[in-house]
Amino acid sequence: NDGAANLFLYDAHTHAVRQLTHETTWDVRNAGAYDHTIVYETGGLLKSIDVSNGQVTPITLHLAVQSIQARPQWKDAARSITAAKLSPTGKRVLITARGDVFSVPVKDGSTRNLTATSGIRESDALWSKDGLRVAYLSDEGGAQALLVRDATGLEKPVHHALGKMGYFTLLDWSPDSHRIVFQDNHLHIYAIDLASNAVTLLDTSPRRLEFKESFSPDGQWLAYTVVAANNFTQVKLHSFATGTSSDLTEKFVQTDNPLFSNNGLLYFTASIDAGPSRVGLDMSTQERPLRSGIYAAVLATDGHSPLQPKTGDEESKASKDKDADKSDAAKDKADDVKVDKEGEAGKGGKGDKDKAEKAKVEKAADKAPKPTRIDLAGLSNRFVPIPVPERDYEHVLVASDGALLYLSRRQPGVETDPPGPARRANGELHRFNFDDRTEKLLRSGLQDFSGSRDGKKLLLVESENKFEVADAGEKLDDKPVDISGLRTMVDVRQEWHQIFDDVWRMEQQYFYDPNMHGLKWADIRARYEPLLPFVQRREDLNELLAEMIGEMQVGHNRIAGGDVYVAPTVGTGLLGADYRVENNQYRIQKIYRGDRWNPFLVAPLGVPGIDVAEGDAILAINGRPLDGAMNIFSLLEGTVEKQVSLTVSRDGTTKSARTVVVIPVANEGALRQWAWVERNREYVDRKSGGKVAYVYLPDTGDDGFKFFNRMFFAQMDRDGLIVDDRRNSGGQAANYVLETLNRKYLSSWKDRDGLVFSTPGAAIYGPKAMLIDQDAGSGGDFLPYGFKRLGLGKLIGTRTWGGLIGISVNPPLIDGGSLSVPFFRVFTPEGEWHVENEGVAPDMEVPLDPLAVNAGNDPQLDAAIADVLEQLKTAKQIPLKSAPPMPTQVGK
Repeated sequence: NDGAANLFLYDAHTHAVRQLTHETTWDVRNAGAYDHTIVYETGGLLKSIDVSNGQVTPITLHLAVQSIQARPQWKDAARSITAAKLSPTGKRVLITARGDVFSVPVKDGSTRNLTATSGIRESDALWSKDGLRVAYLSDEGGAQALLVRDATGLEKPVHHALGKMGYFTLLDWSPDSHRIVFQDNHLHIYAIDLASNAVTLLDTSPRRLEFKESFSPDGQWLAYTVVAANNFTQVKLHSFATGTSSDLTEKFVQTDNPLFSNNGLLYFTASIDAGPSRVGLDMSTQERPLRSGIYAAVLATDGHSPLQPKTGDEESKASKDKDADKSDAAKDKADDVKVDKEGEAGKGGKGDKDKAEKAKVEKAADKAPKPTRIDLAGLSNRFVPIPVPERDYEHVLVASDGALLYLSRRQPGVETDPPGPARRANGELHRFNFDDRTEKLLRSGLQDFSGSRDGKKLLLVESENKFEVADAGEKLDDKPVDISGLRTMVDVRQEWHQIFDDVWRMEQQYFYDPNMHGLKWADIRARYEPLLPFVQRREDLNELLAEMIGEMQVGHNRIAGGDVYVAPTVGTGLLGADYRVENNQYRIQKIYRGDRWNPFLVAPLGVPGIDVAEGDAILAINGRPLDGAMNIFSLLEGTVEKQVSLTVSRDGTTKSARTVVVIPVANEGALRQWAWVERNREYVDRKSGGKVAYVYLPDTGDDGFKFFNRMFFAQMDRDGLIVDDRRNSGGQAANYVLETLNRKYLSSWKDRDGLVFSTPGAAIYGPKAMLIDQDAGSGGDFLPYGFKRLGLGKLIGTRTWGGLIGISVNPPLIDGGSLSVPFFRVFTPEGEWHVENEGVAPDMEVPLDPLAVNAGNDPQLDAAIADVLEQLKTAKQIPLKSAPPMPTQVGK
């Protein structure tokens, strides 16, 4: 009330409600009562109120607090790496981390912090072609600008304004050094002319993407991607000379990953089966493979295929000229080697070596590439497929010897890796040699890779903090990049202010409604910013920011993490069991045996050969006696994934004691969840006499997809169905589940000997119900919304959470913290905003009684069983389970 959350008093005798506080600016957040006095907190201040007379008195506190977190201090920036680029010849790596730009040596030299600015966020650092300059974004002053400076960080940077509207990302620096291309979060791609500071809008993508781009060798053309209205990625070509853009291909094929080469070719990937995998929001894209081929576009009409037939005939003049070009390239390489040796010759002369290195760089920079000629007419008829398998390709690159390098991902649905960080490092690096036209696998287990501008070196990314540099040859003689020097002095209070600014600006730039639902966002900042000086910990900053963005009153608007204090922890091993104390002994009341068909869900006490049963007493753990007065978990500290000896006894006596060796786990939540699911399934099966199927979806992402497929299709022979959406944590829009549940009966088929079968074969056509509750949200909101809209059955339980504005595409915060800004919202076919902040209401409201649950009962599940069984009494049999009489005439 009064524009803020206030305290109210309820009189138990008269049942009257009276407002006690009248705060209008800040919510009453915490309150404590003693006698007739209530002390409460509002806007960071404490106040007291006398309940008898309503008098409010401010409480003045003087706390001399020395905040350790707020001190200026050295920080390990390697924990917050956001970008890494190899220098033009592969001698250094330009790393953006913790809002600073670092130049890290591969071999010689020391790590340099080129910016070293607290309270300013630098990002997206790029090398110039000659490696003598770097470009990056800076948000100094509250708006991002482009800064260009020397690669040693000794000179003052040159400032280039980009505009105040938009959150920008640098993409690439042209080989002629004239321009830099960048994108904003509003789907635009731009180029800035570094001489005139003119910013040109090159194109706008109809749908959201991260642009991929490649400059032609002369810098006069740009190949880039957009996402068309049909959701297919399309490669386009922009001519800086004419200011026009053209499509590389028609929109019936997905094209991606463009890359110009130095020999008149544009490499790209193309797919004709991309459609089912394109809309990431749809659950139907789960485990849909994307198979692409690699192609080369011959840009000029008089150009040549990179796969010309080898005839064995005498060479023509053109071929000899080509060989001459190769000879020149070899000579250049020999000159480079000569320069290297000259630098090494003066063993004590570092100046000679630096001079030779500079001469080498200048020589490479002065070699002007031939003008790139692109004949757009008939270009689509000059595409050459590279003879490699169709895969999910990323990051095509041309090595200095002309070989093609590319990263592929393993196709989904074929295999499943164990949980852990290795799941993300599933890239395979291949090399295609045009001379013998063979493909070679160079490395597996990569997250990403990139190359130096000269095509001689590769930067391999194995994990977020593990980089290696290797030659781009037949063998990867890789060397690790030492990032231990990524340390920076941070004035924490300045950084906290930058984070505050960044959060406010990201909300302004990324929120789906540019008018912020009518909220005066500048006024909100003016309210909360004065509280910043009182922040003492990074956790406090998160709390302040959560309050600020909470003013928007929408779901999925979250902030978390960052450089918060994390105390050293010792993992406590868990045995996957419930215990009871009986006669001063711990006895195993229940053993959770997990899912025997899930190889990644292991139950410590469910392993064959371990002689432990429910009812056994645990007398000791690792030889340390255990009795009922102790906390059993104190003896399991530090035992996660380690062998532990349990002394157990059936009758509780030491005479019958035996020792078993088990391996505790860190988390037994999945064990308990699966036990709950199986108990529900067996209960429904028993109560319905085998007529009703039960399917649970823990989310609408990977696990929900797996749970649904596993449980639904195995029970497709049932007459009715209960879908359990309770505690569904969301993910994608579960169109796949809804489409499967909504399958219509088309026909049945008679096999001479087997059972009758139908089309669609995998369907349950009878009565259905869905269980929902207040803990089902996001995709867990959309699933019952769709279930209700399609008229599939009743929703039973309680109203869902109500959160269907999602999900963030904004970058992380400077210190690794996360902010989720909602950027798209659902509306109905009638053009109405629904579900957000209202949830999906049940058709039959059934609260989940805690007393009943503790007694082992589930009133909501019982209500669903009763509803489906009642419908089955009058439901028509679908599909038909027996065929009509056989034809008695020939030809019938």
